[in-house]
Amino acid sequence: MDEGLVTELESAIADTGALVVCAQKYRRGTGPEGAALLGAALALGDEARRLHRRDALDAAGAARLLAEARALAERLRALLAEVRAGADYRAAVAAHRAGDRAALARLLPAIFAGLEPASAPGDLFATLAWLRRGRLRLAEDVVAEVLAARTEGLAGDGDDLSPGADPELPAVTLRSDALPTEPLVLRLPAAALPAPVLRLVESGDYLVHAARLPAPVALRLAARLETDEDLRVELAPADYARWRDAVARALAAAGVPVEAG
Repeated sequence: MDEGLVTELESAIADTGALVVCAQKYRRGTGPEGAALLGAALALGDEARRLHRRDALDAAGAARLLAEARALAERLRALLAEVRAGADYRAAVAAHRAGDRAALARLLPAIFAGLEPASAPGDLFATLAWLRRGRLRLAEDVVAEVLAARTEGLAGDGDDLSPGADPELPAVTLRSDALPTEPLVLRLPAAALPAPVLRLVESGDYLVHAARLPAPVALRLAARLETDEDLRVELAPADYARWRDAVARALAAAGVPVEAG
């Protein structure tokens, strides 16, 4: 059988899966229409795997499944296009651009699945990357990012797979606690947060829908590096201590408050 056809089928099934995940973050994608599309995608993948295991996937079968995958992808794209063309969605985009938080709190839970208005429980937190390509970031790079957060605001994000946000409705994701395994954590004071914020029910994360979230952030710098089994980098405690001290000195010189983690 033509290997190119098999590759096309694998790619089409993967694309369909990504579209299902994207659709399911919207309320419409979790309703009956979305459930039917999810069922069709699962059945398609199951059939392709079953035929492959039995060595029964011939050219005719692969071509049929490829056509089904492409048709299913078009149905999913149509659902997403209808969501994004809907009155509530367009009103939310306009409110996002205008910074109308009351309108966003009303509209967004009707658009995104598992999103609800909430009051911030207190200060909220955002992590900063401390490694780059498996190496400790330069102290000056950390300082530059913190200063940008304080002057320009934290940047909102929202790709096609981000829950509760998307490219036209980006959001800053915040936590109610500072992860002990993260050496660099920004603390956003509760008094500086817009109200209301929105909360993802499943993860408990808080979302502030904005292209930028300006706030007088402070940095929590962990005194020691907590062990993380998923951390694929070898770092001696003395090396971390030297890096931490260098970052603390650079932040102090830039006038950024540093808190013990």
